[in-house]
Amino acid sequence: ALLVPLFFRWIDHVYVLIWQQLQPGYFTFSLWRFFLSGVVLLVPTTLMGATLPVLAVAVIRSSKSDSNSVTRLYACNLAGAILGTLAAGFVLLPWLGVRTTMAIAAALNSTVGLIAILLQRWVQSDVDVAQKIDDSNAVDEGGGFWFFAALVSGFVTIGTQVSWTRVLTMIIGSSTYAFSIVVALFLIGLAIGAWIVARKDRTSKLRSTILVVEVLTALSLLLSLFVLNQIPALLINLGLRLQVASWTGLLALQILSATLLILVPAVLMGMVMPLVLVWASSEGKKVVARVGRSYAINTVGAIAGAFLTGFILIPKASTRFTLLFAAACCLIVAGVAYRPVSASGDPALKRSLAIGLTFVIIIGLFIVAPRMNLADLSIGAYDSLVRVIAQTREGVKEGDTTAGSNVHELLMYQEGPTATVSVRRDQDTVSMAINGRTNASDSIYDMPTQVMLGQLPLLIAPRIDNGLIIGYATGVTVGAMLQSPIQSVTCVELEPGTVAGSEFFNHINNRPLDDARTNLIIDDARTFLRVTPNRYDIIVSEPSHPWVPGVANLFTQEFFELGRQRLNDEGIWVQWVQIYQLSTESLRSVLATYHKVFPHVLVFRVGGLNKGKDLLLIGSNRPLNLDRLSERFADQRIAAELARVDLKSEADVRGWYVCDESKLGPAIAGAKINTDDNMHIEMTVPREAFRPLMQSNAAWVQALAK
Repeated sequence: ALLVPLFFRWIDHVYVLIWQQLQPGYFTFSLWRFFLSGVVLLVPTTLMGATLPVLAVAVIRSSKSDSNSVTRLYACNLAGAILGTLAAGFVLLPWLGVRTTMAIAAALNSTVGLIAILLQRWVQSDVDVAQKIDDSNAVDEGGGFWFFAALVSGFVTIGTQVSWTRVLTMIIGSSTYAFSIVVALFLIGLAIGAWIVARKDRTSKLRSTILVVEVLTALSLLLSLFVLNQIPALLINLGLRLQVASWTGLLALQILSATLLILVPAVLMGMVMPLVLVWASSEGKKVVARVGRSYAINTVGAIAGAFLTGFILIPKASTRFTLLFAAACCLIVAGVAYRPVSASGDPALKRSLAIGLTFVIIIGLFIVAPRMNLADLSIGAYDSLVRVIAQTREGVKEGDTTAGSNVHELLMYQEGPTATVSVRRDQDTVSMAINGRTNASDSIYDMPTQVMLGQLPLLIAPRIDNGLIIGYATGVTVGAMLQSPIQSVTCVELEPGTVAGSEFFNHINNRPLDDARTNLIIDDARTFLRVTPNRYDIIVSEPSHPWVPGVANLFTQEFFELGRQRLNDEGIWVQWVQIYQLSTESLRSVLATYHKVFPHVLVFRVGGLNKGKDLLLIGSNRPLNLDRLSERFADQRIAAELARVDLKSEADVRGWYVCDESKLGPAIAGAKINTDDNMHIEMTVPREAFRPLMQSNAAWVQALAK
């Protein structure tokens, strides 16, 4: 495991070779990355996956084991997973970083392994497995059904976890802490389910038990859709009613929301695999092989569930369909598990009728299941609540906390392979949200930032032959940059859903996709910068909210260094940084990280020195100045584009200017550098985003200009 980061650095060179030599498309290149990543992870994950079956064999060989011993071991393993999730998400990663966390995990594994080797010298298996297991207690059944149940259990368990993680991102936010909560709660449910099974011997009625459990699991998944539709309003109303104003209080709301949706179905899912292990443990001489095979098949189902859910079911169908499909799988297992109790009549006919009834119930399941309330999901309940608390909701009258389908019209809701994109109209404003967090709009508050991200580099860069923009979203920034003599603009966008959503912003984005100079690439920005041989005069990075997983690694020292390598000698890097929902110390950290990579920096505040919620940074290896403003303003296309955000002269642009590196450097001295390893911004900002911080940050920025 300690060698994995090194292996991935080697794999980076293979990525570059594949990209430059084969020129694969997005899907083909994704398959290559999936395959190569799998090769790197195969050995450590195989070894990790082998530990539980090996321990199971040791337990089985103990003279004190019974039919539930392996199930109890399974429950203990889940308890360890819960502790690991919470420790990593809330303690180790925030305080120690990625490398140290991995080192601690490796040290724990090594310690356990060493203890096991030492104990083996004194403790030997006191009885042969074949002698210990009494064949008279074996369940006289073929293994096909139970292996099938293990396969479906893995698929349903991981498939629903992926589905719930996606949909809860829309409700409780997308931070590392929120993800840790979802995973921990899911594991808690599985552990409780395993503990329930381990409480008593169920060997004599395994089939009837698993039938009931699978039916209840399907029912709980159906009911979870009803619960899901109530959670956004519950979170917002409860937060406002209790006047939550602390990270602990917000964390409690996140836990409550996730618990209501996840816990009961997870408990029921957690009972299935233990029942399979009870069967496997009662199979006489075949017990070791059956236990190992059950784990392996369950893992195969889990792999299939993760892949099919994330890449096919959710993007091609929906989260609702995926959850109902999982429920249908549970009902199929229940139908196969059915055995007629009475000996009278034709058993085969009864089983056939049961299977037929199963499919009738499945059809009914899809009919009675409620539709997801996409309008309420699209508002991003947690983010909306945080914005109210932090006083950063623009265009909302003080005291107005209304958030519901009666306030806005949902224009688009698309669940893509990496994120959920929604577009809505609030009165006269059309906005785009990614995973429930508003990223851009056509409002007077957002348009200046989006336009100037595309235009400001054109005013300052020594050369403006080509440009790269990271993030497409509404397409406004790409369209703004094209209003110039620039010869080509490449845009890298991770989520295809934003491209579809940009159609609702054609009235403001200059329709950049219709311009032959536009080259849109669907891919991850870090991967693209790593593999492309091209160099650019201008690179603009416009993803916002630097603490969000998936975006946070676009604000680290390593990413800026990667981007600097793709600039021409006089090239400039433009960075959007918000001054709300993060403390002054966190803002200093972002700026210090940027300045460490780019020695020459110009800082602009959108809207002017004394107002505005966003900063635009321009960094380069060469000294920067504003000497080209008059020359570039002479271009009619540039002048017209700037005019629509009320920048009609060189003086207007200079009014946004804050300072250069001579004043920025001393102000950020000593600030913590944000890296891939320490994840400083990603782990720190979610704990402070609810605080009204924009005023203090604004005062700090104004002081830079003095």
